[in-house]
Amino acid sequence: MKKLFLLSICILLSGITNILSSQTNMIDINLISNGNKLNAHIYLSETDYSSPTLILMHGYPGGEGDPLGLGKRLSALGINVLIFNYQGTWSSEGEFSFESSMEDAGNAIKFLKEKENIEKFKIDTSNIVLGGYSYGGAMALTAAIYNPEINRLVSIAGPDESVFGRKMLADQNFRNVFQQMLSESYYPNGPIKGDFEAQITFWLSNLDRYDLVLNADSLKSKDILLIGGWNDNSVIMEEHLIPLYRKLQYLNTNKFEIMAFNTDHSFRNAREELTETIYRWMINEK
Repeated sequence: MKKLFLLSICILLSGITNILSSQTNMIDINLISNGNKLNAHIYLSETDYSSPTLILMHGYPGGEGDPLGLGKRLSALGINVLIFNYQGTWSSEGEFSFESSMEDAGNAIKFLKEKENIEKFKIDTSNIVLGGYSYGGAMALTAAIYNPEINRLVSIAGPDESVFGRKMLADQNFRNVFQQMLSESYYPNGPIKGDFEAQITFWLSNLDRYDLVLNADSLKSKDILLIGGWNDNSVIMEEHLIPLYRKLQYLNTNKFEIMAFNTDHSFRNAREELTETIYRWMINEK
């Protein structure tokens, strides 16, 4: 009886895996940003109708895979997921910077709103969400401050980049460690191309521009899902997420949700719950 039960479980799991596999349809796309071709693809929902679409941006320095496996999982549930590498990272053309990353986000939205792509990929243009993990979450929030086309966004463990910057200016030891970590991701040792020193100088000279709390008034009309991990020691909830949450509360916005999981920065033990949370939020299911 026990063997029969185990066999039934194996068959069931195999069936679920086959369903997810059959519903995952990833294709390369021609996404251009600032004249540079990005390494980009889209996980297509295999529905017969226009689907919600999530632009899912990588953490730092990213990779050429599927961040947290969300592309595969969400497309199997009926949501298109567009993923790209930022300018100047991995096999994408150009040079990397915070500013170019925000350009990439805006150009991804424009790509999805082109008539040809709306029809080809069955895009529901009323439900395009800009999102990202870690650095990608920070870029989603920051880009939304300056881009009126961004109306819905989800940040997964996304930091307030100004918090890191102010720590660097206040603590030389922190600055040495953090700056060394960033520099090691640049060419020829890492996958990032660009002028590291110029990027650091510009960032630290313009921290107000990236300060989410300071610019929260520009976010209060946006539909935002903010996700964090209580055990995340890289993007600490109390330093990065909760201050923004409190400021948006103060501004009396009713379009803001925050979710926290008992997990670390990798969300390794909470990825199914993470997928479900994003899915339900995107389709407005309570």
